[in-house]
Amino acid sequence: MNPIGRLRLVGLFVAVAVSSAQAGGPPVKDPDWPCHQAKIAEFPLASVWDGPPVATVAGWRDDPVIADLAAQMSQRRVPLDEVKASLATLAASGAKPKVAQAFAAAFDDLVRQRAEVIAGLDRFGRKQREMAERLRAENEAAHKDAEPDAQALQKLEWDLRVFEDRRRTASYVCEAPQAIETRIGEIAKLVRAAL
Repeated sequence: MNPIGRLRLVGLFVAVAVSSAQAGGPPVKDPDWPCHQAKIAEFPLASVWDGPPVATVAGWRDDPVIADLAAQMSQRRVPLDEVKASLATLAASGAKPKVAQAFAAAFDDLVRQRAEVIAGLDRFGRKQREMAERLRAENEAAHKDAEPDAQALQKLEWDLRVFEDRRRTASYVCEAPQAIETRIGEIAKLVRAAL
């Protein structure tokens, strides 16, 4: 093959590689998402569980053992050491199917909690974006005249303070979905060990 033919072939490969990379491209960022962390809407069980299949059984709330263990696992204020002790006690009593059912119920509840936090962050981000647009308009209106209106400037200053306070608070709340994911992962490890 002559050098020009090779050069054309290399050019073709580069063009295909670049267009393929651009087609995949980075994920589209939600303009209302207020967090630095990537927004991951779904959290599948397979991301933390490699054990035997688990599924929520209808009527699990009627069994106090399953309901209590599921509640203990899904309440984020309950230390993992307490969950581990409860799992060990239940597994030692030969009730391993109940452990699996409680884990499935707790997983469903924690995923629901995570979804609620994400929905709240979406609402918060949307309100922050709307407030930023309003602040821009207020700023332009306040500085339109040669002599800005003192009352308008005072209102603008107050609104900016509220906006900044909310932005700082968001950084703390943005950690909640990841904290829930971490808890799910830790509980999955404990359940796997108990089974």
